[in-house]
Amino acid sequence: MVYVEFTMSQLFQHLPPEISYQANLYPASPIQQNAAAPTLGVCVSGGGSRALSAALGQLSALATMAAPDGQTVMSHVKFLSSVSGGSWASVLYTFLPQTINNQPVSDADFLIQPEPPGNLVKGGATTKSPANVCYMGPFCLGLVPQRFNPQVVAAFLYTLYQWGFFGDQSRWSWFWIAGVGEIVLKPFGLYGAFYDPNVNFLQPANFFSLSADYVAANITPCNAALTASQFYLPRPNRPTLIVNANLLQNFKEVDSPQIPMQARPTATSILGQSPDGTIQGGGGVESFAFTSNLTGVGNCPAAPALSASVAEDRRYSLCDIAGCSSAFFAEFLLQYVKGAINDLVNEVEQYLVNCLHIDKTLAALFAKALEFVADDFLEAEAAQVIPLYNYWPLSQVNQPNPANTPFGFSDGGDFDNSGVLGLLAQTNVNNIISFINTETPLSKNSAGTIVVDTTLSQLFGKTIDSKTGQWVYTPMSPSQPMSYIQVFDTSHGEFEACLEGLFHANSAGGPAVFQQTLTTVHNPVANIVGGRRVTVLWFYGTRVNNWQNAITDANLKADIAAGQASPPSGPLGSFPNYNTITQICLEPEAVNMLAQLSAWCVQQSQSQILAML
Repeated sequence: MVYVEFTMSQLFQHLPPEISYQANLYPASPIQQNAAAPTLGVCVSGGGSRALSAALGQLSALATMAAPDGQTVMSHVKFLSSVSGGSWASVLYTFLPQTINNQPVSDADFLIQPEPPGNLVKGGATTKSPANVCYMGPFCLGLVPQRFNPQVVAAFLYTLYQWGFFGDQSRWSWFWIAGVGEIVLKPFGLYGAFYDPNVNFLQPANFFSLSADYVAANITPCNAALTASQFYLPRPNRPTLIVNANLLQNFKEVDSPQIPMQARPTATSILGQSPDGTIQGGGGVESFAFTSNLTGVGNCPAAPALSASVAEDRRYSLCDIAGCSSAFFAEFLLQYVKGAINDLVNEVEQYLVNCLHIDKTLAALFAKALEFVADDFLEAEAAQVIPLYNYWPLSQVNQPNPANTPFGFSDGGDFDNSGVLGLLAQTNVNNIISFINTETPLSKNSAGTIVVDTTLSQLFGKTIDSKTGQWVYTPMSPSQPMSYIQVFDTSHGEFEACLEGLFHANSAGGPAVFQQTLTTVHNPVANIVGGRRVTVLWFYGTRVNNWQNAITDANLKADIAAGQASPPSGPLGSFPNYNTITQICLEPEAVNMLAQLSAWCVQQSQSQILAML
């Protein structure tokens, strides 16, 4: 396979006329101190369908837990920071429409009702009961993992085929962005796109922003054509969303250094710098203009002092932030399609006949044509399916010939998989609830070392030495780009205290939960200053014996036993630490059981959570 390198003009050939806009700028300003009053942020880690399922339970528990003022705890959460699979959950939760397909949708429809483990039963798939783990409502977040199935993937491939995707390598970087849109967002009314065969990029139907009032006050005055009707807007009273991804310094280089990016409804930002300092982010721009072409300094009298003139040919949308945040799955989906192409071609044929009512003979010809044109794409290299966007730093705004350069964007979890780094960089929170929804169970290795996922350890600059089995510290250094994940000081044994606290709580049969007050360290890549004191309540996803032992339904007990056997089997295989890659397609029982366990774990820490308010 010959790798083809594209220039900007080739990447965006056959463009419709660009539209000029004025966009507000938000220069980076490191947060020196925390909020004076208690300010709570929630972080939902990455981890594909497992992370989404756990987040379903965690958000449900917070949304039903009563605060002292009679409101829910979730109504007091100021910020929600997410990564990868956790971003699927957080984007859908934040932007959930009031109606879908003309039907009203409430939070009760979207979330689950947490149930005591003794109430849970394995019933029929159509038996509507909050305690029946085999039932999933028509608008429940938990439907997403089921959509990673051959039928839905086949329909997605046919959409790409109609667009002319497979025969045009310049379109391949849109593979996962379109996939997230079609598979994750579309059923919830948060994705619509135009696949123009004459244009080699997909065109989302809408931008996204904070609220109708915000658009009217901050965007429309300088851009009369942009009104709230052209934006996906959060449901009222949601926390401010922060979706985490990364800019790759060189997307064609294996293990390229990464610079964290955070997308918020207002601004999308790269606050820090590359480890070697050659790329300076410097701040953010109004989110609708993040991937625009910079043309110069803003010239609208109604704009604030800092603004830019930009030109756009496509809308930066929810599919872009959710897709970049979970870009790890682009290569996985490519490998899945490659390995199952014969079955998927058959599924495409069935889709054409059963859903689009095309004649069987014609459908068979279409399916064979798809298999033929997809041949080159199936041999694509990982770099060719990485999301690719134009990017310009704020330092270019005053330049006579500003640089507009295509960069690859990686999965948020390829750097910090917790969401904590982005939360600290973007906000002044002093209280954090961090949900580490991992595939790595809490355990001890042969050296007697407590083992956790690097999602947690790298926040302290720690990794396991493969020879000794012990945790070792790696100081921040440009020669070790991943060392810049560290945000917390551990010079006084903070990491070891965290491990001991989690292990002790879990060994007693309860959730792996531990609360501690930590101090931030200076991190130029993330634009975090040192010396901030932050209280963190860690929730680490692992087996919880007290919850399991309280289950009385015989069928569920048998499924858990089979799922935790060696080798694991059955509908709850590897429960609760489902594999990120091989278990992306989860059935209702697997989703609901993990969601109910996660919700129960949150409920057990109610007193600690209420104290953080």
